[in-house]
Amino acid sequence: MESGKKSLEELTTAGVFHIPDYQRYYSWRKSEWDDLWTDLYTLPEGKQHYFGTVIIQKTTRKERAENIEGYGGSTTKRINLLIDGQQRLTSLTLLVKAISECLRDIAPETEHSDAILNDVEEMEEKFLVEDNIYFLKLLDEEDWKYLKRIIEENPQRDPERPSQQLMVDAKEYFDTCLEEIREDPSLKPVDVATRLRQLWKSILNLELMVYVVDENSPEKATLIFDSVNDRGRALSTFDKTKSFLMRMVYLAAQDEDEGQKLINRIRDAFGEMYNDHQRMLNSPYVEDISDDAVQRYHFMTFFDWSKREDHQTPRFLDLLKAHIRNLREEDPDECLKYISDYTDSLENAFDALGDILSHRDNDDIADLIDRIHKLRHATKFYPLLIKAWPQLEEAERRSLLDAIETFIFRVYSIGNHPNYTGRSSVQTLARDADKESSLDFWIREIVEIMNQYEDDAQFRRTLSLSDLYTKSSSQDLRYLFYFYNEHRAEEEGESGSISLDEAMSDKYTIEHIWPRNPEVLPIDEEGEYASAEQRYDAYIDRLGNLTLASRSWNSTWGNVEFDKKRASGYEKSKLWAQWELQEYDEWSIDAIETRGRELAEEFIIEVWETPETRFTDVDTPEDTISELTEEEQYVFQALCKYSDGRARRVIHRKSTELDGSPFTDPESSSERGRVGTILSRLTKLGLAERQNRTWYPSDDAIAAQSKLLGS
Repeated sequence: MESGKKSLEELTTAGVFHIPDYQRYYSWRKSEWDDLWTDLYTLPEGKQHYFGTVIIQKTTRKERAENIEGYGGSTTKRINLLIDGQQRLTSLTLLVKAISECLRDIAPETEHSDAILNDVEEMEEKFLVEDNIYFLKLLDEEDWKYLKRIIEENPQRDPERPSQQLMVDAKEYFDTCLEEIREDPSLKPVDVATRLRQLWKSILNLELMVYVVDENSPEKATLIFDSVNDRGRALSTFDKTKSFLMRMVYLAAQDEDEGQKLINRIRDAFGEMYNDHQRMLNSPYVEDISDDAVQRYHFMTFFDWSKREDHQTPRFLDLLKAHIRNLREEDPDECLKYISDYTDSLENAFDALGDILSHRDNDDIADLIDRIHKLRHATKFYPLLIKAWPQLEEAERRSLLDAIETFIFRVYSIGNHPNYTGRSSVQTLARDADKESSLDFWIREIVEIMNQYEDDAQFRRTLSLSDLYTKSSSQDLRYLFYFYNEHRAEEEGESGSISLDEAMSDKYTIEHIWPRNPEVLPIDEEGEYASAEQRYDAYIDRLGNLTLASRSWNSTWGNVEFDKKRASGYEKSKLWAQWELQEYDEWSIDAIETRGRELAEEFIIEVWETPETRFTDVDTPEDTISELTEEEQYVFQALCKYSDGRARRVIHRKSTELDGSPFTDPESSSERGRVGTILSRLTKLGLAERQNRTWYPSDDAIAAQSKLLGS
């Protein structure tokens, strides 16, 4: 077959089509199935529907019919690789299968059974399987087994991947469309068969622009793919990136063999990333996450962006393309190295986030991953996690997640700060930090950002607010009181009676111990307020007047006065956070204030305490210097050589000249990056200062260094 406009029927004569395992998994959903079905079923007779571009790569390989229990002959067909078109052809395969099944069911109900079954046989041999040779084959083994079982009508196991579930859903969607036609009371079975025969003709007449490349020129498929799909086709940014990287390698490589090796490496890496994306889509922690989003999170950690708009989709791909194109013009070898580094880094990011979101072990890490997602702000920390996760041990990962959970709970859940609060600081941290940074560094930076909004003093003030209930969401307060309930159960030597999922569902709510709408006001003194009513209103939404309750319990007892709740209601609760309220003889302003202080100081502040780092208890510059790591010590010494300030590259070079230094190569960009990260760290510790691109030792640092040297 040669390149050019073809009908789908002509395409079927070119052999069979294998979808390489480095391609995206099946991902079409209802909107695409709707479009496909509507376009084909409503197409006027004699009209052709343009079905887009198909790119195939010829091979010299052939597939021979397999003889199974006497069935299967000597048929041989050429194997082609399907580089572009797999979503459409896979969907058509499922549609044709649905049509053939429907026609087989209808045939006995007509007087034309033999003719209809002959049409079905032709249909299946042309587009599904002939002589045990399948027209379309997925080279990903697990998904191919699944699609094959659908075609063969074998019993299915439960889908293990989103792609497999989508195949099932697509087949069911087309089955439903066909069933609606069959149920049309105005159509006889033969009329239905006639319509489906016309639908089959419309499928065969689909018009395609087919590009064919030779086996020895696979890079041409990449060039065509990128050229065609940059002209308005609805591809993901992630797919466009793969195509662009391979095309740039083809253009930049002086050695054709080396270029092809890197192209193959990119294909393999993106194949692994598609696998990782499937793991994410199977995650119990997120409903959906696009590969474009993951690539964007990685971009924040890899590229030297300057403003938030730079890492928005698709702007980040434009910046990446511009940078790579400039490198190709200036230094093709450096361009190839950058592409290789970017691909490796992107693959590591997908693997890291895949590990995080697919982590289902019954352990503290899974618990914390679940918790930060239930608090609804986890994605802000994905770039940071992508960068830090691969270098940390299991216990360190737990500590990092714990710090993130504390940040989210303090700043967003209880502090009720806007969604964007701290976002740019976390993103900048993910950009600037060295990927080899220690756990202590990550936690200290997280704490520093958190303390700008909810340090210990502010957190205490927030917990004492008179309108805490109205400022915090019910979900977040239920989260808080779930853990308090667990804490009380543990104190009593019992296990918690409900799960976190239950507590945060609509089966549970927040109870006001003094009800919001009492039948009789329980106080009659106004105190410092204008009236007793105002005084009451000033206390009902405080922390001390709140607890967790089941919705059914609250509908019965929620608006009842405290004495009656105490006498009969609380003993009916299965929650320790309510049951313990029987211990109060009366409920008063003093009781609310006392309980609020106890909850804050003896539970909340302890559970969500500020994470400690090695500098938590350091008071003097001398103490800070003594706590520096070996690398930090050498950068600090190099910095102190230049009281009038120097650029980062000069300080890096000086650090390589010091005896025993871990920095050994003054030309190493990765070493220079680590030095820059350490200089930023020294600045936050008060040991360095920065003006534009120049770094200076602070006055405190110079005085402390002199004191230490003098002693």
